[in-house]
Amino acid sequence: MAKIRRIEPTIPELPKLLKVAAYARVSRDTERLMHSVSAQISYYSNLIQKTPGWEYAGVYADSGISGTGIESRAEFKRLISDCDAGKIDIVLTKSISRFARNTVDLLSTVRHLKELGVEVRFEKERISSFSGDGELMMTIIASFAQEESRSTSENCKWGIRKRFQSGEIGVANKHIFGYQYDDELKKYVIIPDEAEGVRLMFDLYLKGSPLRTIADTLNNSGYQTILGNKFSEGNVDALIHNEIYSGDLLRQKSFIPDPISGRKIKNRGQLPQYHIKDCHEAILNRETYEKVKQEIERRASMVNPTYPFTGKIVCGICGKPFSRNKSSNKGKTYTRWICRSRKDPGPNCGSSTYSEKELEKITTEMLGIGSFDEDAFDYSIKKMTVLDDGSIRFDFQDKTSKVWIKPPKPPKIIRPALPKKPANVFDRKIYCGMCGRRYGRSVNHIAKGDALIWRCRTKSGHDMTCDSVNYPDETLRKILCDVLKMPAFDEELFSETAERIVIQQSGSIDVHLKDGQIKTYKTLRLRNNIHETSLTEELNGKIWCECCGNPYIKYACRDKYVYWHCQGKISSNRGCKSGNFADSDLRKIIAFMLDIDDFDPEIFLSRVKTITALSAGGLRFLFTDGASKEWFPD
Repeated sequence: MAKIRRIEPTIPELPKLLKVAAYARVSRDTERLMHSVSAQISYYSNLIQKTPGWEYAGVYADSGISGTGIESRAEFKRLISDCDAGKIDIVLTKSISRFARNTVDLLSTVRHLKELGVEVRFEKERISSFSGDGELMMTIIASFAQEESRSTSENCKWGIRKRFQSGEIGVANKHIFGYQYDDELKKYVIIPDEAEGVRLMFDLYLKGSPLRTIADTLNNSGYQTILGNKFSEGNVDALIHNEIYSGDLLRQKSFIPDPISGRKIKNRGQLPQYHIKDCHEAILNRETYEKVKQEIERRASMVNPTYPFTGKIVCGICGKPFSRNKSSNKGKTYTRWICRSRKDPGPNCGSSTYSEKELEKITTEMLGIGSFDEDAFDYSIKKMTVLDDGSIRFDFQDKTSKVWIKPPKPPKIIRPALPKKPANVFDRKIYCGMCGRRYGRSVNHIAKGDALIWRCRTKSGHDMTCDSVNYPDETLRKILCDVLKMPAFDEELFSETAERIVIQQSGSIDVHLKDGQIKTYKTLRLRNNIHETSLTEELNGKIWCECCGNPYIKYACRDKYVYWHCQGKISSNRGCKSGNFADSDLRKIIAFMLDIDDFDPEIFLSRVKTITALSAGGLRFLFTDGASKEWFPD
């Protein structure tokens, strides 16, 4: 008998469509380049929609923006955000130079997308980020693109400076409060309504009004800045110092030394400046403008006042000038004159210092007058030189000189030996994990009473010091209770079980037991008084604020120390109250959270997805494997 088998109907499984997007960019808003962007958008839209197996995920385009950075490219950041959200599988772009001209940005972005499983294809170079040699080829080509950008920048700067030398005014800003640049006339022309505001501003300034009062008056009179915002003290101060209102222009007030970072700095003599006189109609006449400059100098002198000894004293050892130093201690104010080398970083020359009263007494003695007279001093003495033995040579205006001999120091009083300190259970038990020396005791005198502190003995030396962590005795005992599982600190039990304590650079504590075990209290204690110079570009786009949702951006303090703060702090509508983080501290925190000795950019980018700055002052780390971990200052 024949067998009958029933065949069930099956639904064929459709292949999964790949979500494909494209990115385009041009660096200038010209008609030709805007047409290029439109053509790229049309080309990629058609290509993606016509390719079998692909699903259209959009085309992202930035126009009029340089490729040397990421911060100002809104569409680029939106593309990365959509990749993070899983909306894109493949990114198409015309060439590496369109994607990024900064090698670091290119590699970090491509690596990040690769970790997400997103492929980047560069059409011109025929490179895929998923190919074996893709990263090597991208690095080489991106380096050429970066240097091409640098070379183009230098050529543009050279052309601009040549035009300045030939008298062409150029134009940095089309609109300055009171003026509008006329492209046909090739010069600035007065805006009558705004010119009245300019005259009001300078009139108030010459009458002695503070910058805050001037800003309020302009705002109350209905004037706005060229961006449509209210005037602030900073706006008014910048306009008061602008020579454009006298009919002149000063070119190359600032410059960009590195086109990759794009950071603009003030020109303080590094490059020549070009002063172009009477190049447009003035709002202020010459006489009024001269009065304004005198008022600027008068106000500046009040901010940085001069004193009788200012510019008169020089160091005979290093040649630097002496400067006035004012300090307070226990309600008393002390004024001294010290060599500038003592304020500069690094070793100082060791020259003598003098209180202002001492200098007045010495000068009075050398001039042979009854009391210090500022006019007589300035009229008679040209220069004072502090010699290596502390004596002072006076050079007079009549070209004679005279030396004041510093008297010898009084004999040192030998004080009786202090009583021996009582024994402590931590004596000869605590060691520094950085330099290996033992920790010693010191007493801090505070309002609540004396506090016993343990610190590395290297800190007491004169030739070197150690960047180790100090620990209060009370805090150390609490930590050991936790590590050794003691309900209360037991000195006898500690002495019987612990061989030694080693305090590491981070502040972590290793307790070496007599049975060979090592128990660790892991922590990170940051020293706020330690300033380190570092700039970690890998943090761009990684840190976000819990309070307002804005990203953290970097800023430089004194053009030296880099800090990261929430972008919401500079918003015109609101100011975020989240905390700031020093770049050097973030590197230490990241190394601590990743359990590595020092910050490593590659490990950081591969393991950390985002960092959230918490309102409580800590940081939440979200790792690429989905785990999260929080850090709070100890």
